[in-house]
Amino acid sequence: MDTANHAAFADLSRPLLSPLPPHERERLAGAWRMANQDIADDIRFIRQYLKVIAEKDERLSTGTLVHGRAYVEACATWLPETVARYLRNLRLISECESAMIAAGVRFARSSDAW
Repeated sequence: MDTANHAAFADLSRPLLSPLPPHERERLAGAWRMANQDIADDIRFIRQYLKVIAEKDERLSTGTLVHGRAYVEACATWLPETVARYLRNLRLISECESAMIAAGVRFARSSDAW
């Protein structure tokens, strides 16, 4: 097993000393995990929308636009919404991590430890 993974799982095998009841720890950890997953989707969509917007005037060899005007406009509309959701998820991750640290709940500090 990878050394980083082994250390992470070894840490998780020890009992956690936390003042929070088990269901509250799990709720907090669940919110943290979901926000981490959601932020990855947000980043993927932001990159896609930016790419589509940047290619709005590009054409195929046949002269057809690479992206339809309606799709480019939709991406331009979705981009600020997705950036706002990204920032909310980023804030949620920070708040969860602060609460988890204060409560003595361990969490992975990098994707290598997942």
